Amino acid sequence: MPQVLRPRSRTLPDLLDEIAARDPAREFIVGGTERLSYEETRARVRQVAKGLLTLGVKRGDKVALLMPNRPEWLLIDFAVTLLGATLVPISTWSRARELAYMLDHSDATTLVTVERFAGQDYLGMLADLGGPGSERLPNLRRVVVVGCADAPVRCADAPVRFDEILNSSSTVKDAEIDAAQRTVGPDDVAYILYTSGTTSTPKGVQLRHGGLVENMWNIGERQHLTPADRMWMGISLFWSFGGANALLTVMTHGGSIVLQESFDAAAALELIERERCTVYYGTPNIALALTEHPDRTRRDLSSLRTGAAIGPPSAMQMVMNLGAQEICNVYGLTECYGNCAVTDAHDPVDKRLATVGTPLPGMEIRIVDRRTRRPLPPGEVGEILVRGHLTPGYATRMSGSTAPGPGIAVTSFGPIASPQPAHVSSAPTTAPQRSWMSCSGGPSGAAYLSPHWRIVVSTGHRSRPLSVSRYSNLGGRSL
Repeated sequence: MPQVLRPRSRTLPDLLDEIAARDPAREFIVGGTERLSYEETRARVRQVAKGLLTLGVKRGDKVALLMPNRPEWLLIDFAVTLLGATLVPISTWSRARELAYMLDHSDATTLVTVERFAGQDYLGMLADLGGPGSERLPNLRRVVVVGCADAPVRCADAPVRFDEILNSSSTVKDAEIDAAQRTVGPDDVAYILYTSGTTSTPKGVQLRHGGLVENMWNIGERQHLTPADRMWMGISLFWSFGGANALLTVMTHGGSIVLQESFDAAAALELIERERCTVYYGTPNIALALTEHPDRTRRDLSSLRTGAAIGPPSAMQMVMNLGAQEICNVYGLTECYGNCAVTDAHDPVDKRLATVGTPLPGMEIRIVDRRTRRPLPPGEVGEILVRGHLTPGYATRMSGSTAPGPGIAVTSFGPIASPQPAHVSSAPTTAPQRSWMSCSGGPSGAAYLSPHWRIVVSTGHRSRPLSVSRYSNLGGRSL
């Protein structure tokens, strides 16, 4: 079995450099017709970073990314963060109103997108919104299009083709991007991930480099991952379960990512069999679609071993029946860097079916009475409080600001009433039945997360129903 070394790096570009130096020929990205080793990925990422630099992308900028699971998604991810900019993944399901909101709210100056996907005409949406610099998109300066770009965007500057920025990279010296990479630190924000908001307005969750590397390594340790593992990426990269959790959990352990552009059960079964994938990430609807597909009985999924899944015992059992006998049951949210509790792949089956395990290293969990805030004894139902690797806050538009960069503020969390010392849970945490959340601050700047609202899931993603939203007041602060 290949040796697993804990990464020394605490930023995403440094992590890529470290794994590429350690195991350069190891396959990292499989997608479409492309197969890229870690060394090849690093070279391509640096080329993309140079091209983005020629466009004017710099440290502190926000770069939005709108495309399905393609190798370019990962190349752009690491190129943007190498430059010290922040990646803003956008759901491929977004309509024009949602696209406009996220581009404006995040202060994105650059959008990298495909022309269209799954019936969505993104360039058409941008044209309808007025294009970069318009009243609806005042901070957006440029659009980069991956693939064909026949449809015009009504704006002063025509969209730039992705291959154009690759060609322009030859004008930038290695020393320039090396200097940019040296400015990136663990506390810099790598991603702003938009989650479904409780009042129908998405929240921009900021995630830092250091927390992404540290918590995803811990998640991978619970799964007992090694460089030999190959993860089937059928969930969307724009979703935190995919682009933050699954991607970096495997990458911190030097493994491979096998991309499926978008989920299709028949294609997924064939891909898992052909690529001998060992790691499964999915939601109950995905497990059900794979289980019930007519091709299931003729596909060999014996390579599957572990991964992460969510759902009741019946859903977890379906994943085990597919072949992932060591699947891990998980609990968490975008705000806590993916997961705060994960079962161990070697835990007994009954524990992995019915619980979400114990807190990850660096995480504290306690169950409290919602009214008194006092910790409850085992077996009692209460509110879940979490602290540890958590978002520094939500990105918030400053009132009246239209200037890029300075228009972004951070909504931090106020103090929480805590009559007793924090309790570190050591027993398996039973999965909650309701999991909307509110957030409040804890001691020493830590944040507590309190899930207690109903979640509505449609094909694996959350909807934003106004009818089920409500506010919670923790420590005097409503969110």
